[in-house]
Amino acid sequence: MKRLTYLTCTLITACMVAAMVGWSMAAGNFLVTVIAIPLGIIVVLACRTQVDIVIADEREKRIRSKAALRTLEVVIIGGAIAAIILYSFVVSIPLTPIITGKIFINADGTQSMTIAEYTPGSVPGPQTLVRQTTIQNLNAMNESEAITYCSYVREGFQENENRGLVGMTIGSVLVVLLATFGAFYLYYDKKY
Repeated sequence: MKRLTYLTCTLITACMVAAMVGWSMAAGNFLVTVIAIPLGIIVVLACRTQVDIVIADEREKRIRSKAALRTLEVVIIGGAIAAIILYSFVVSIPLTPIITGKIFINADGTQSMTIAEYTPGSVPGPQTLVRQTTIQNLNAMNESEAITYCSYVREGFQENENRGLVGMTIGSVLVVLLATFGAFYLYYDKKY
């Protein structure tokens, strides 16, 4: 196998793994990710063993070794900072207010909903109630009732937004890791 064929095989494998990981995240099926990433690594390593020409010489290995070491040093410091930031998001979650809602069927067949907000970090009850709103007819809301309802729905998705924030942070760290490795690789490539 020629080097260009190997690189093409690696690119196709990486795209397929990225597509499977993206689909599994959207579908909430993380088993696909656990299988796809190691399988992709195995396919790339199998392709690499079939390459007839020399892919890396001693100089290339030395450059990669130094670049990897510097990358590790930088990422450990950055990872510690990122961990502190992510932990602060975990700590602040109990500080958000507790919002509950109950739907009732009225005598005329319409649906009404009561939305209640309780003080942060408390058990919902009459003594911890901050405010309460009732939407008389869910199917015929006015503008202020619709805004109240949207706020309630938005609060319901807060946990998913937090998970998305963690996912974006991890993705950003991976991008920074690759960029840092590339920068150190270019630096040592010019040095040696």
